[in-house]
Amino acid sequence: MELVNLVCVIVGLVFFSLALLTFALCEWSPGVNNVARINICISLLLAHLLFLLTQQFLSLIRPLQVLCAVISGLLHFLFLSGFVWMFIEAVLLFICVKNLSQISSKKREVLSSGFLCVIGYLVALVVVCVSVGLVPEGYGSEDCWIKMDKGFFWSFLGPVCVILAINTILFIRVIISLSSTLRSLNAEVSQMKQTKIMVFKTLAQFVVLGCSWILGFFTNGSKVLEILFLILNSQQGTFIFLIYCVFNNEVRLLLNLPACSFL
Repeated sequence: MELVNLVCVIVGLVFFSLALLTFALCEWSPGVNNVARINICISLLLAHLLFLLTQQFLSLIRPLQVLCAVISGLLHFLFLSGFVWMFIEAVLLFICVKNLSQISSKKREVLSSGFLCVIGYLVALVVVCVSVGLVPEGYGSEDCWIKMDKGFFWSFLGPVCVILAINTILFIRVIISLSSTLRSLNAEVSQMKQTKIMVFKTLAQFVVLGCSWILGFFTNGSKVLEILFLILNSQQGTFIFLIYCVFNNEVRLLLNLPACSFL
């Protein structure tokens, strides 16, 4: 399991980096809002990288209690901010699908990049600061993570459960709206192609929005589910890179690549 986790995290880090590089180098049309996807990549890239380095040098870090506590607090912040950005991405996706068009100029002002960045990082920072204030000894477990005693793990698990529940509801609403739109809009595209598109984007968006983290509640005693959980949730960067970069026809045109008929 340690080897599987190590390989998956390293592969995920590579694709997080590739996705960020693509977002940075390509010129996007004004109607495309990548701010949530970029910050999901940044938060989880830093979180997974810090977690990986911590586990590799755990024997050296563990005796330094202050450093261990600081690392666990920073991991708490980075993972939480990643989940908040997943929630923001779910909301933006829901708005786009519901309106069947780009976000209106009025909504674009309300949901500006600066406003979203404040929400994306401030919420996580507030949770961590409150946690430190209430239970300062809650950080710095044997694995340099949140301690499980005194119910302190709910400072992470509580917000995550709320976000996962909301994202799952929004995801289901998006799929229902999108499937009905596809059926009513396009009579020229074959049903098989529509189904293929829907299955792929559904799987990819399910992982991007963090809904696959729900598997973590059902992994008790099941190695298969545990491996599936590790693979899916370490590869969010891979799915972001595939769906928004590799299979994005706008990116392919900018890179002078042939358009992808699959999507």
